[in-house]
Amino acid sequence: MKKLLAAGVATLAIFGAGLAVAADKGPPATIKTVWLNGKGQGSMADSVNKLHADMAAKGWKFVDLEIYTENGDMQGMFVTYQRDAESAPAAQ
Repeated sequence: MKKLLAAGVATLAIFGAGLAVAADKGPPATIKTVWLNGKGQGSMADSVNKLHADMAAKGWKFVDLEIYTENGDMQGMFVTYQRDAESAPAAQ
């Protein structure tokens, strides 16, 4: 009986610790990936700069940029942004 009680207490302690750690992480982040279409490197740089400015004004932070190519030709870019769920509007 003591072993069962000890096991139950240990399980509750581990479960409780897991909840405390999860609560410390805060709300999940909101992530958005935007596709920029185009083949010209110069115009793509201007497009990315404009997109960064627009997204920053809306509270988004730049996370990653991936260039998509087919047969060695750049087709466009995937640009990913993130913001905290608490700063995001309720409906998007």
